[in-house]
Amino acid sequence: MNGRVAEIAAAVEQIGAEAGRAEADITQVASVAEESSASTEQVSASTQQTSASTQEIAASAQSLSSTAQELNQLVGRFTV
Repeated sequence: MNGRVAEIAAAVEQIGAEAGRAEADITQVASVAEESSASTEQVSASTQQTSASTQEIAASAQSLSSTAQELNQLVGRFTV
């Protein structure tokens, strides 16, 4: 009977050790997931900022084009 108890105790210890390893693995996966989430948020923010900058550049280009057309018309009135 003592042999059987020792076997059960050893099995319980092994299960505990494996549970500890599983917990460490889960903690590591959670940490990687958090880092990935933070990186994704940074990329998203950067993408939004780039999009806003692109829209500003497009608006500035449109304005510059209109100004250039107006200037071209005004200069075209003069003869040399």
